[in-house]
Amino acid sequence: MSKYEFRNKPHRGGAPVGFLSELNDLEQNTIIFLRYWSQNSSIHDHLQNKFWSDLTKKLGLSKTSRAIDAFDEAFKLCIKYSRRPIMKHDLDCKCVGGDESCFANIFAFASEGKQDDALLLASNLIAPKFAPYLVNSAVKFAKSFSFHESEKHGLQSEQMH
Repeated sequence: MSKYEFRNKPHRGGAPVGFLSELNDLEQNTIIFLRYWSQNSSIHDHLQNKFWSDLTKKLGLSKTSRAIDAFDEAFKLCIKYSRRPIMKHDLDCKCVGGDESCFANIFAFASEGKQDDALLLASNLIAPKFAPYLVNSAVKFAKSFSFHESEKHGLQSEQMH
């Protein structure tokens, strides 16, 4: 195999497996946060500012701050201890990649109290001995996104679509 053949292969974990619209609020937000955290370009600054502004309006400053702190912990664990680069789609992409789906499911299982399932998935993305820390951060993030039923209205539609 030449280096050109290898270079043109699709990246493991980036294949589309679904759409953001098929996910619940927590899963959508987890993927959107992952994409925002991964942006290195100042091109998206205006989008990020609108994102944070909209999020703060929905959650309040305290919950938004807790969500940011918890997600930052999770993201740093993934950067430092990932088994391979975690693939992400573009910020405005409507589909969900395999790694993004796995990441979102960690947060969903953690929020439902399904720690064993969350740990299993976390061990696929990062070194297994750090998986409990990722799950703990996921639980904290999910708690910051808990809405009262009257508050639950269209957070995602304002962010992505």
